[in-house]
Amino acid sequence: MFEVFSYTFFQKALIAGLLISLVSWVLWSLVVLRREPNITHSIANILFLWIVISFFFSGNYYVFGFLFAIIWVAIISYIERYTQTSRESSKEIISQIGLAGGVFGIGLLGNIQIDIFNFLFGSILFVENTDLYLLCSMLLIGIILWILFGKIFLRIALSPEIATSQGIKIHVFEIWYLLFLSIFIAVSLKIFWVLLLWAFLVLPGNIGKIISKNMKGVLVVATLASMISVIAWLLASYYFDTSAGATIVLILWIMFLIASLMKRK
Repeated sequence: MFEVFSYTFFQKALIAGLLISLVSWVLWSLVVLRREPNITHSIANILFLWIVISFFFSGNYYVFGFLFAIIWVAIISYIERYTQTSRESSKEIISQIGLAGGVFGIGLLGNIQIDIFNFLFGSILFVENTDLYLLCSMLLIGIILWILFGKIFLRIALSPEIATSQGIKIHVFEIWYLLFLSIFIAVSLKIFWVLLLWAFLVLPGNIGKIISKNMKGVLVVATLASMISVIAWLLASYYFDTSAGATIVLILWIMFLIASLMKRK
């Protein structure tokens, strides 16, 4: 059973999955406390369009992904700040545009569609050393941001009004939060399903909320839950040839159901 761990591709996928779990602990509390899980869904969908564009122009996916993050944050910040469109509506509008544009673009790519499907459904064979370096860098940046501004981000997530009354420039921190989240999703899409990545950022945090009574406990439980799901997902993907994204979401959903039943008792 454990001979699979001797394969290089499996080792890379395992390291990448665990790194994603560690980077996610910076985001779980904010995504759950802000009560806007659709934001990850919106980012993943609009990023799908940029993936198609990068293939269309034969460009570097990472360059297009980081460019997408900057443009997306600029657009969403402008819409929410200078129009009367609600936060939920603006994200959903952009999300549907990205999904429709991506599907339309696939029809123009021809044989390149196979590579697109690797992003759509995830693949443990798709992880490269560059992905690991980027995830390590994001983990370091996330730790630094959390140490310096973690309490401020939590204040904004819990009550933007109180944070504003304390002199905190919410708009500036919102931009940093959205930018970090967008880049994280851009790097993670090679491993997780573009249509289900949002579940990986929502379910662990909610599992932590059910089991724990304080924020530190939520982060610890969420991280452990995601790591367990990553290991189980890799083993299932290898031995049963199942879809990466679908498998990990089902595992997290089962853990969420068990936690809910335990809480009820």
